[in-house]
Amino acid sequence: MSALLESLDENQRRVALALVGPVRVLAGAGSGKTRAITHRIAYGVETGVYSPDKVLALSFTTKAAGEMKFRLASLGVTGVACRTFHSAALAQLGHFWPDRIGGASPKVRASKAQLLTQAAEQLRLPTSAEVLRAVAGEIEWRKVRLISPEGYRDFVASRPLPTGLSADSLIGMMERYESLKDDRRELDFEDVLIATLGLLTATPWAATQVHERYRFLVVDEYQDVSPVQRALLEVWRGKRSDVCVVGDPNQTIYSFAGANAAFLLGFEREFPDAKTIELDTTYRSTPEIVSVANAVVPDSPLHLVATRDHGPTVRVLSAPHDAAEAGAVAADIRRAIDRGTPARNIAVLYRINAQSIALEAALGAAGVPFRVRGARYFKDDSVRRAMTILGGMSETNPTMAAGDALALVLREHFNWISKPPTNPIERQSWDILAALHTLAEGMAPTATVRDLRDELLRRAADDLEPAIDAVTLSTVHAAKGLEWDTVFVIGMSEGLFPLSYAVSDAALAEERRLTYVAVTRAERELTLSWAERPGETGNARQRSRFIPDGLG
Repeated sequence: MSALLESLDENQRRVALALVGPVRVLAGAGSGKTRAITHRIAYGVETGVYSPDKVLALSFTTKAAGEMKFRLASLGVTGVACRTFHSAALAQLGHFWPDRIGGASPKVRASKAQLLTQAAEQLRLPTSAEVLRAVAGEIEWRKVRLISPEGYRDFVASRPLPTGLSADSLIGMMERYESLKDDRRELDFEDVLIATLGLLTATPWAATQVHERYRFLVVDEYQDVSPVQRALLEVWRGKRSDVCVVGDPNQTIYSFAGANAAFLLGFEREFPDAKTIELDTTYRSTPEIVSVANAVVPDSPLHLVATRDHGPTVRVLSAPHDAAEAGAVAADIRRAIDRGTPARNIAVLYRINAQSIALEAALGAAGVPFRVRGARYFKDDSVRRAMTILGGMSETNPTMAAGDALALVLREHFNWISKPPTNPIERQSWDILAALHTLAEGMAPTATVRDLRDELLRRAADDLEPAIDAVTLSTVHAAKGLEWDTVFVIGMSEGLFPLSYAVSDAALAEERRLTYVAVTRAERELTLSWAERPGETGNARQRSRFIPDGLG
């Protein structure tokens, strides 16, 4: 047996052996799906079934695509296109646009805000940040579902109207935004997929080139596919059926962005000869945590089976109000760190960003280093400045040792010292630079400043930030795909989790799946907490219906 197959469990091995035809992999949280699909690709290359340059592996984030590429390289496979839907579409637009349309492909706008402001001003409509965000959200809602501006009129009555806008003014603002964008010969983020879809559909020779370029398709997180992504995938596939989709219906938490698990669940109706393989063995969480996860989604098509040894009982923590809840969680985290749990192995998850405010104050008072997830590491001013300086040093003194070079940069340009400050705000900046220091120290003894520069550029391109020794604060949405030894899920009360406006069956089902995602981020210790009131006064809350009976 190939060494690639020997390292897999039975079901993962079945995935790796299913090299051709339509394949659906239902993969539970922590079941090793990335391991399975990267070994599948590597085994296909090893056996000669795949040529690496004929494989397109699609994911939903730059980080996930970079992780897949890194894992394939560790298996000795290079040349596979590991991309997001958007990066693959953008590359095809740039390739085909000059011949099909003429001239360079349009510029892609980083934000809708500027053009929406101009559209609102021209129409004498409100230009508050709240209104602009809401209109941008409706534009995105429409486009990922392949609904035209004219077609949106059939839906507007059932959509939430931004404050101060009528249905007609909302549609008018959308239409003016599109007109301004077209006049500038620009695209927005969603247009990249729509334009690629339109170009390939209208240009058979271009679609044929794509079919010849990519013979085998692999799609990770297929439960998150939107209608426009699904349509583009069909154009990329053509008449071939060599497509492997991987997903977990219990982790469909992006319905607001058009995600629809029906594509994953209905795959066998589309491909009656498809193979379905279930990865239900989870290697991440203890049996205690897995039991809670299964109880949260009792009607799931996947029932997780734990392999780890038993761990602590899942705790339910109640507090009289939000500030007391934050203080109790901070005190527990302080004790965990003092017992030896690294701060980077602890996370606090919540439903909405506003919940982090009290928590940040409590952690700061307890002297606990923390970092709010969502701030892009390589966009940080200090990191960008350090990379620029290192880039210059790599040209003037390319053989300088990586560790020596970074130590010089940190000392002379940032007055950085190895001892962390006690001030929590200063500590956040210190932690960011400390991660660079740890990365450089961990490189090979022969690594040069040029090697360090190249490693940082690679990580920035793939959105793979170095480890920061701080507690992670994150919304559940932003935590998807991540894991920590110890996890606290706060705000587990009715009105917060589920949110008060989640009243329909579909909305409540999504809140339930969000709870499942939150629970399955924990490896060894899990605490679910809630507060009985927002403050010392105020309306009483009830414990969340998503905390299984028998806990706490």
